[in-house]
Amino acid sequence: MEQNKTPNKMESPPSLVHLISIGLTDEEIKKSLFDTYQDDYHVMNLMQEVKRLRNSRKTSSGLIFIMIGAAMLFMSCVLTLTGSYTAGNFGMVLFGLTTIGITIVFWGLVKIFS
Repeated sequence: MEQNKTPNKMESPPSLVHLISIGLTDEEIKKSLFDTYQDDYHVMNLMQEVKRLRNSRKTSSGLIFIMIGAAMLFMSCVLTLTGSYTAGNFGMVLFGLTTIGITIVFWGLVKIFS
């Protein structure tokens, strides 16, 4: 007996992005896919794609944080090197902006690798 590898004719297949965006867990997505597709192999491939989609969202948001932090670090470096500030702002520019920039960069790294 041949297994059904296509979605049931009465219902359209659920979009993986839609299932992720409404906040379903992996188990709920797997159940929804098993209801639509009766093929274990196809569902397992789709679940791997779900994991890739979740990781791509984390990676893109992490990279945005890293770029913002790098821009802040660059701005801190330029302001420190040019000396376009008063003596009172030296500590804030050199240590404050650098610390904030490093913190933002590390937050982006945490989002990527967690």
